[in-house]
Amino acid sequence: MGGRKGGFLGPSFAAYATAVGASVALLSYVITSRFAEGLRRTLRVKTTVKKLRGILNRYEGNPKVLLLFVAGDDKETKESWCPDCRIATPVIYSMIEGKGYTVVEVDVGDRPTWKDPDHELRKSDKYKLTGVPTLMKWGVGKPTARLDSELETCKTEEDVERFVGAFLNS
Repeated sequence: MGGRKGGFLGPSFAAYATAVGASVALLSYVITSRFAEGLRRTLRVKTTVKKLRGILNRYEGNPKVLLLFVAGDDKETKESWCPDCRIATPVIYSMIEGKGYTVVEVDVGDRPTWKDPDHELRKSDKYKLTGVPTLMKWGVGKPTARLDSELETCKTEEDVERFVGAFLNS
């Protein structure tokens, strides 16, 4: 015991312990930072009417779930056939980016499908859609707030920002 310098376990053990401690601290910082970054990231889940129930079961009880009902893409232009959706959708996504929302984007179908008065989302007691785009906050098994006819009246991106900003802050 008496011939060693640096204490009972020696100087190499002290250096090793210091290096391990620093590595653990750095790893903890990286993991925590990545986790926090993930909490702020916006998750976009595209689905159809048929798959909606299963998707919502997965996010049941998450307070940061939004449903965005939009019109499907036109086969020729590859853009939404709904002019209101073309204006509102990118603005909505830009406003929620980095705020940790999960957005379930539901395609209501092509124009003839959506315009059918018997469309299941129009007749559903849970959704009661009257138009697209429609944005809803999702609670436990049902919508807790909705923004619908207001989005249909928007003619500019600024109009969308005003309504969606108030909706998200309510």
